[in-house]
Amino acid sequence: MLEKGKISPHQFTIMVASFIVGGSILYVPSGLIHSAKQDAWLANILAVGLGLLLVLLFNTLGSRFPTMNLAEYSEKIFGKPLGKIISLLYFTYFFLSTANFVRQIGDFVIIQILPDTPILAIHFLFIIIIIMGVRYGLEPFSRAFEIFFPFILLLFIIFIISIFPMFQFQQLQPILGNGMKPVIGTAIKSLGTPYLQLVLFLMVFPAVNQTTIAKKSFMLGTVIGGSVLSLVTMVSILCLGTYFSESQQFVSYVLALKINIGGIWQRIEAVMAFIWFTTTYIKITLYFYASVLCMGQILKLKEFKCLTFPLGFITLILSLIVNKNIVESDQQAEWWTAFSLPFGLFIPLLLLVVGMVRKKR
Repeated sequence: MLEKGKISPHQFTIMVASFIVGGSILYVPSGLIHSAKQDAWLANILAVGLGLLLVLLFNTLGSRFPTMNLAEYSEKIFGKPLGKIISLLYFTYFFLSTANFVRQIGDFVIIQILPDTPILAIHFLFIIIIIMGVRYGLEPFSRAFEIFFPFILLLFIIFIISIFPMFQFQQLQPILGNGMKPVIGTAIKSLGTPYLQLVLFLMVFPAVNQTTIAKKSFMLGTVIGGSVLSLVTMVSILCLGTYFSESQQFVSYVLALKINIGGIWQRIEAVMAFIWFTTTYIKITLYFYASVLCMGQILKLKEFKCLTFPLGFITLILSLIVNKNIVESDQQAEWWTAFSLPFGLFIPLLLLVVGMVRKKR
């Protein structure tokens, strides 16, 4: 295994929870509300349940090969030629996702914070710190984020308390007014971001120093991250209503803009921006880490960090062309679950079944 560092189950939990929240806390609620209206929070809870079933699959697969990552046991199960093809497919998936989320960062900054700044400059600065995180290694990176996580949690609690006076509980009515069909359809549609993406942690799973506890940590991180998304979705409906929420690209950021308690405590959108930037950073860094590690495994390198700068430069170029604007990003979200389904469900399920059959033989 190319990664020599080890992380604790606690750090693994924080990684999973932050990965789910990152890139989703701003975008996901409005999409859910558009599809399921006032029942979007129920759809999110159902999506968490379906996500836990996916995590159960990933845990089962990862625990069968506790010292190998996804790229390594793909070759072990299917042989080198076919295994390398599968690894190359996963590299493509992780690499495209890296560029896609870098583009989301750029779009958010130029729309909401620095409209006159060239998007290339934003992407360049962000990719530099991503490369730094990967080059330091998984262990130092996870320890650093373990320090930041309590502050993020505290800021999120402050955010929820601050918007409590805006709650209008009648906005949630009628519950299941359109039946369960929209709720189920929305839950399935929302699996692409972020639950099918959790397959990435099969590249990190062997780095956890206690495999048995790692499975529980994976589950716990999914519950925590999913609960945060469910809470933000519900709060958006309670404060803004369905019509206004579904029309906002960054609905949780808009919520923070509207906070005004006594004319003193107001405009704390920087709190939401900090939460999103920090959690999205860990998400993109993990995607880039998985890309580099996967390619290092394909090329049979002794050390994978030499790939960070060339792949980082390609990511910079790709992030500028993967989507031309925020409208294309929204269109991409419509088919992202279908795109992620083979990587997050079908291939892991196939690996597990074939691995079990080969072991019996």
